[in-house]
Amino acid sequence: GGFGFACFYSLWVNLPHRKTDADKFLLPDFPEASTLHVTQMSLSLRAADGSDSLSVLSKELFLQWKDADGILVNTVEELDKIGLMYFKRKFGRPVWPIGPVLLSTESRGGAGKEYGISAELCKKWLDTKPYSSVLYVSFGSQNTIAASQMMQLAMALEASGKNFIWVVRPPIGFDINSEFKAKEWLPQGFEEKIKGSGQGLVVHKWAPQVEILSHRTISAFLSHCGWNSVLEALSHGVPIIGWPLAGEQFYNSKLLEEEIGVCVEVARGLTCEVLKEDLSAKIELAMNETEKGTDLRNKAKEVKVIIKNAVRNEDNFKGPSVKAMDQFLNAALIMRQMEKGASKNEV
Repeated sequence: GGFGFACFYSLWVNLPHRKTDADKFLLPDFPEASTLHVTQMSLSLRAADGSDSLSVLSKELFLQWKDADGILVNTVEELDKIGLMYFKRKFGRPVWPIGPVLLSTESRGGAGKEYGISAELCKKWLDTKPYSSVLYVSFGSQNTIAASQMMQLAMALEASGKNFIWVVRPPIGFDINSEFKAKEWLPQGFEEKIKGSGQGLVVHKWAPQVEILSHRTISAFLSHCGWNSVLEALSHGVPIIGWPLAGEQFYNSKLLEEEIGVCVEVARGLTCEVLKEDLSAKIELAMNETEKGTDLRNKAKEVKVIIKNAVRNEDNFKGPSVKAMDQFLNAALIMRQMEKGASKNEV
């Protein structure tokens, strides 16, 4: 998204945390982002000093952006105005918000993924649950959490009493695509107990995420706040319980919680200490009929409509994302014609 990458870009280019001893700081070229905290940075970014190899590479890559003729952003303008404004101001180039651009179900199925459960079995299980009663938990295809965090999350899910689908992968320190060893990384007998009671599904490897998020029984999504997952959730009106782990995920979570109002952050990063009581309390806060839970769900429903309207393309109405794509294609066509004209003149 625009906001997440604006923060990420500014942090790597400016390294503002190196210019203060405080845990909180502002971005020098993006004050609209408000205060950031050092815990909203990956360990590699926090350790960067400008001379290390990762700093040099990142700065080199990011500074190449200024040579672009324009920037396409997979986001929705109404939800991401501050981030889009940053890039327009920074580069003085057109910025086209054309989102959400999401993979189709067919494309996802053909991407070489080995599902731990079929869409049919998932739907069959979800169909047995009451409306808006299930928590979906997934940290994406490239992320996982520490073994100690995994243990606490398992206990929290059971203690909350909420129905859930949890996509599990081996914890930090193990090959993320290797076999999941439930006896080592989950409480004793957890999978058997959860399956027996019908409270949850523990899915190894992959799950049909879009089919799950679109089901009427899903109440909330405990997510790493990767932008594709965010767009998939909000496109179906599902609020988010945020646990950002890396990259720009921290700033996606910040945008979702502080600006859009569809998220409550439950933990942050790979090294934070999490306790089952705190996790369970946040899950209940988001899913119960509390004032906060109701606000999250209502706002997520409003955002669903905003996203739907962004890509509407009818005779009498073109959504802002459709207009932005038209503008991009027109700009590309004009540029190509200009290049052809210049080539002819040279001849």
